[in-house]
Amino acid sequence: EEEVKIYRKMLSNSAFSAHIAPHTVEMASMFAILTRLAPSAKVDPLTKLKIYNGEEIVEKGSTKKVDITELREEAAREGMTGISTRFIMKALDTALSDSEHNCINPITVLDTLIKAVKEMVINEDDKKRYLGFLQDTLKKEYNKLLEKEVTRAFIYGYQEQAESLFNNYLDHSEAFVNSAKIKDKSTGEELECDVKFLQSIEEQIGITGTAALGFRQDVTAYMFSLLRSGGKIDYKSYEPLKEAIEKKLTVSVKELSRVITKARVRDGEQDGKYKAMVEEMQRNGYCDHCCNVILKYAANNLWRD
Repeated sequence: EEEVKIYRKMLSNSAFSAHIAPHTVEMASMFAILTRLAPSAKVDPLTKLKIYNGEEIVEKGSTKKVDITELREEAAREGMTGISTRFIMKALDTALSDSEHNCINPITVLDTLIKAVKEMVINEDDKKRYLGFLQDTLKKEYNKLLEKEVTRAFIYGYQEQAESLFNNYLDHSEAFVNSAKIKDKSTGEELECDVKFLQSIEEQIGITGTAALGFRQDVTAYMFSLLRSGGKIDYKSYEPLKEAIEKKLTVSVKELSRVITKARVRDGEQDGKYKAMVEEMQRNGYCDHCCNVILKYAANNLWRD
């Protein structure tokens, strides 16, 4: 975060006036820091960066958190070598001058950094390591981040379906916990709890078997306490359930990849969902140009299985 602040301050004090897509400065900052970190026997470089950034991460095969002090003691001269701030600023500037749209994004900046590293006069081991960060570590990290972001924007066009799944889950979960039946709101008839439906939601976040009972009890208790305190209940109320519902909605990858780019929009309903998704991404800081570029990149690189 400190590194990001440095670049943002330098950019605001310079003649740089382009639009910067979300995550662009963060990706460039992460690259700079990765090159300055000493290898660790305890964690991989990206995990180390996240710990230094304040994230709490548990050691593999243990419940113990990785100790930041131990990591620092392991590498006394850390931060003395690696990519400079000036190198990153120059790459941001180059990416802008190569752009026809007065806008830079993580994809163009990572590409610019790859070219710049290839031209560096440094030893081959360092060059290979730096390129590994750009072409593998950061690309995977960005893809993961982008998948979550585009999925959230995609879900925005599916609010009604999300709320419907949520209300159904609550009704069936409450019935299951209380060993009761469900009254159909339209017909008034009493129905058995649909355990298969509950499982289809829960398995999205890896909850199966005996863990499901605890999860259903937790959800029901949480919603009742929220109602008692006058809170608003919707599908976003309980984070684990929200995640499960969003995953359930995006399991239909064909639907997602059809909606995700303009060229693939098939009908009026999908067009509406595409527009809702784009509007949500623009609210999150994308301009028309980078939104289009990022969605094309997502369609070509994510959800390909």
